[in-house]
Amino acid sequence: MDAKTSKIISIGRSFGAGGKTIGKLVADSLNIPYYDSELLKETAKNSGLSEKYLESVDEKDITDAALYMSVGFMTPSYTSIRQIAANAQSEVIEKIASEGPCVIVGRRANEILKDRKNVVSIFVTASVEYRTKRIMEREGIDEKAARKKVLRVDKERAAYYNQFGGDNWGYASTYDLCINTETFGDEKAAEMIVKLVMN
Repeated sequence: MDAKTSKIISIGRSFGAGGKTIGKLVADSLNIPYYDSELLKETAKNSGLSEKYLESVDEKDITDAALYMSVGFMTPSYTSIRQIAANAQSEVIEKIASEGPCVIVGRRANEILKDRKNVVSIFVTASVEYRTKRIMEREGIDEKAARKKVLRVDKERAAYYNQFGGDNWGYASTYDLCINTETFGDEKAAEMIVKLVMN
C-alpha cells in the first residue's frame, strides 16, 4: 500500500502496548518517515549534551541535581540543563514536523506540536495484565518483573510528559484517538490510524 497523507502522526503509548510496532506499521503503510529513539541523536547535537546521557533520561522525570551530577556544569545564567535538553528536543520535533508528514512516537510530540493543524495525536494502551504478558514474552522475564517494569516505565513516562506543563499524559481528552491494543491488536490498530489520517 503506497498511501499519501499530509499529516504528522504523534503516537503516545503505555509501556508494552505496542506503540513502537504500530508506529512503524503506520509509517510503512503511508510510506512516510518514522521517528523514535532517532530523535536523541539530533537532540544531543542541538543541546550539547551527550547522546548517551540523554538516552539514560529519555522519557523520564529529569531532576536538575541528576543532570548536574552527570554533566558537571550549569549554564552561566543558571538555566537548568533539564530545560536545555527539553528545548533541544522540542526544536528537533518542530524541525521534523516542518519537513513533512511523518510518525513520531513519544517524546511529548502531541504537546509540542499541538498548535499545528495537520497533527493527529494517538494514544495506544491496554490493561496492565495484557502489557505484562507482552513484556514477559518480549524480554523473557517472569510475571513479577514484567509487571514491575510496566508500572515503573508508565510512571516515568507520565512524569516526563507532565514536568513541563500542558495536559496530562494518557488522558483521553489530550488525544484525537485512543486505541486499546488488547481489543484490536497491533495490525488493526495501525489500520485504524491509517484510515483516520487518510479521510
